[in-house]
Amino acid sequence: MRIVSTPSCDASTGRRPMIGLDSSSLWSSSLLEFRERVAADTPTPGGGAVAAVTATFAAALLRMVATICTHRAPDTALESTLADVKVCEAKLMQFADEDVRAFDAYMEAQKNHKSLAPEALQAVLFTCASVPLEAAEQVEKLQSLAAKIAGKCPAFLASDIATARHLLHASREALLANVAINCKDLEECAEKRALEQRLERLRHAQQSIADLQILNRK
Repeated sequence: MRIVSTPSCDASTGRRPMIGLDSSSLWSSSLLEFRERVAADTPTPGGGAVAAVTATFAAALLRMVATICTHRAPDTALESTLADVKVCEAKLMQFADEDVRAFDAYMEAQKNHKSLAPEALQAVLFTCASVPLEAAEQVEKLQSLAAKIAGKCPAFLASDIATARHLLHASREALLANVAINCKDLEECAEKRALEQRLERLRHAQQSIADLQILNRK
């Protein structure tokens, strides 16, 4: 695995890669390159990675709002919230790449399924389900942090915080859809049941958030 260690420009794009990122990482691509990779007729990056990436943009909006607020009026609690947002965002960046690696591994395992032990294929599939689930749990944390930031958000930033919250809602729904479809092919076992329990908890919590937002609009 080659790690980018110097910020030399790419001859074809003129862009400087982010230091410390593997060249195969989604985050070493421009937005245009990423969009075209998604549009290509290849299995990855797919819905899980796109959802995780989308959540990081929501986190970036939260950081923007929180930063502007703390510049206007220093707030220790809000600065702590901002630090928590950064942690979630960094984890979601990792999950986006992990989702691609996990599904690529699954596709490779499918090609070689005749020579693989059944438990090996199940292990790969388990990773395909657990990665978007862990990503969804980070999105849940961001939704809680967004509520804290919204409480201190001035009116001129209301649309930015609203955009972030809508993106987080959509990302979470998308990630949970990826978990559900990958869980279907897992054999019944304690690990699968644990995944499904976490999935149902997140689904229930997501619905509760949606119901609360409807009540707040009335």
